[in-house]
Amino acid sequence: MLTSPTSRLLSLARGGTASQIRWLEEKSPRAMLPLVVGIMVGCGAYGFAIGLGRSPMMALFVAIKMPLLIFLTLGVNGLINGMFGTLLGSGMSFRQTMQACLMSFALFALIVGSLAPIMIGMALDRPADGTEELDRWYRMFLLSNTAVIAFAGIIANHKLLRLIEAFSGSPAASWRTLVAWLAGNLFVGAQLSYILRPFFGNPMLPIEFLRPDPFHGTFYEAVWSMTLASLPESSAAFGPRLLFLCVLIGWLIARMIYRNFAPIVKSITPSNHEN
Repeated sequence: MLTSPTSRLLSLARGGTASQIRWLEEKSPRAMLPLVVGIMVGCGAYGFAIGLGRSPMMALFVAIKMPLLIFLTLGVNGLINGMFGTLLGSGMSFRQTMQACLMSFALFALIVGSLAPIMIGMALDRPADGTEELDRWYRMFLLSNTAVIAFAGIIANHKLLRLIEAFSGSPAASWRTLVAWLAGNLFVGAQLSYILRPFFGNPMLPIEFLRPDPFHGTFYEAVWSMTLASLPESSAAFGPRLLFLCVLIGWLIARMIYRNFAPIVKSITPSNHEN
């Protein structure tokens, strides 16, 4: 039986599904403490590395904001994830759902935290302000961190999928549950990251903990504006077509979700004969 926080986190990093199941079956709130500590340390270290690419002060800011982003996302989506888990047959209780999501984020934090020294090395190699190399270095720094975050996210969600499958006993139910959880976490997390910006610290903008207007606009409006701004002036008429394409993709995704979830909803909805 693993009791110490270090041994629990080591077991999580090794990916032992059996030990994670036993961990989820514990009802003590203290069982979540190692996961909280792992997220704070791992994401804090990686946030420090990201912010150091701008300045030591920015490193301190992002070291605080990155774990905060994780906890806020889980806090907002905790109840929703629990309801989706129950509806889609995850086999987990609300508490186990929250703890399983914490496990996934803690594994993500351990991976990015272990790679933080590499990012710190890149940050210390940052060219001086006003040089031609700075813009090229900044793009490479963003690309490298995107790759690290994507890699850690894939590994963490793969382990989460195996854990859900062990509880549900159904690969189809585990996939549906994971997709629903990911959709909610990404939707909420993207907007929260927009509110808590900046993280990387654009060299052209001042160093701030938050932007002066954190609640002005949304993440999705910003992405849309940047997409249109990146188009050549001669392609301005492409904007409505791009909007139509986004609506079409959204409709296809909604249709796919409906086709997967509708049988489950019908199975738990009382028929007219039962009423």
